[in-house]
Amino acid sequence: MEQVEACASEKSLLVYSDEEAIKTFLVKYPELTEPFNAIIGSHIETYLSNIPFLESLQASKLSVLATMCRFEALEANQIVFEENTSGDKLYILLSGKATVLAPQWVGNATIMQQSMEWGVEGSGNERKDVIVAGLKGGDYFGETALFVNVNRTSTVRTESKSLFVVVEKRTFENFCKVCPQIREKLTSVMKQRMVSKLSSLGIPFLVGIPTESMRSLTSLVEIHEIQNDEVIFREGDPGDRFYIIVHGQVKVEKDEQSEKSEKIEEHDNDTHSKRLGVLNAGNYFGEMALVSDLPRSATVTALGRGVLLSVDKESFRTIFASNSNALAEFSLRLLRGSSELKHLLAHSLGMSAFRAFMRRSVAEENVDFWIAVRDFKQQGEQAGGDLYEKAIIIFERYCKEDSDHQVNLPCSIRTSLHKSIDEKDVHANLFNDSMGEIYRLMERDSYARFKRTPGFKEFFKCLGILAENDDG
Repeated sequence: MEQVEACASEKSLLVYSDEEAIKTFLVKYPELTEPFNAIIGSHIETYLSNIPFLESLQASKLSVLATMCRFEALEANQIVFEENTSGDKLYILLSGKATVLAPQWVGNATIMQQSMEWGVEGSGNERKDVIVAGLKGGDYFGETALFVNVNRTSTVRTESKSLFVVVEKRTFENFCKVCPQIREKLTSVMKQRMVSKLSSLGIPFLVGIPTESMRSLTSLVEIHEIQNDEVIFREGDPGDRFYIIVHGQVKVEKDEQSEKSEKIEEHDNDTHSKRLGVLNAGNYFGEMALVSDLPRSATVTALGRGVLLSVDKESFRTIFASNSNALAEFSLRLLRGSSELKHLLAHSLGMSAFRAFMRRSVAEENVDFWIAVRDFKQQGEQAGGDLYEKAIIIFERYCKEDSDHQVNLPCSIRTSLHKSIDEKDVHANLFNDSMGEIYRLMERDSYARFKRTPGFKEFFKCLGILAENDDG
């Protein structure tokens, strides 16, 4: 038999017995057989290795972490931890069953109806707790406590007698000093979990985004810990990020001197601002930053500690770098009746709908010119090379006086184009001024009229979007 020497590293209480006595004991108390066997036969390293952010850890390091773990046992119908209590442990369920309960907000309370900057679909002033997950042997939970300093985001309750292996937060932090790569892996896993929940949050303008694009968000999103009274952004700040509340609450306030909201739910104690509403976990805000350059229209401040998930404008657009149609549809879903012409032209169906309108208005040459110049510009930026022949074709068809397809350009722009082509000074940006001029002409006149036609609403119906001509 192998000889092993064990020394206590701290004050301990040991219980020992022979095999026959143990069998007799379990015959008398059969309900303890399962947890007893779980302890005796469990290899904690195996359970630890099944946790995604620990799976690539060396066996020797897993063994070290296993020695830092301890067991906890609970009777049926007992609370493992409650929502909003301090989190300081990771749990692995060895035997038994448990359920995860989370709050669900119901009702129709909405804020800031004049703008979609504050998305509160599904938010309300009444809550109920619902079962969101069932836990069985081998499942782990509570890992958020190892990553961020926030209270528990849900309640966990045992359904039967249960035995757990727990890892204390302080122990885990000390272990990460020896294995720093774990924290990076844990961050990645947390992002994956958070992003995977986005599609289930009911965010209307994320509906229809390709699954692959949603997965790409994982490497681009950032996780933010927020403290009580921390200002996320202020009214008037540049809009550069979109936020989703993972845990906690934020309040939305608007300066009294600003344009008043149609619905103001309550007054703040501050005489210079008015409270527009409170957003809870699962709500989102700042989405207008992804499709416009408008400044923030209100101030958002944390109510207590919390966790936010965010993505900046450039990162979000990176997701759609190879799918401009999907990016255009995202913008259209978000802005709806307030969409700009550029969003419509970037979508294949939108382009077709607007082109048909321009054909009926005997102004189709404006769209054709805009498309020809767009393609000319893209070709020049991507491939370079000789654009001279293409420039001549575009100029003679759309810019030359007395052409059957002539567009309405100022004489100065027409003369400048003619000179550049004569001197063979042709480059990707040759038609930039003329392209901008025709775009402004279409947006100011034709697009304004198109938005009042049935064709505009029919286009949105094809996308499954209601297109009221407002910001709602």
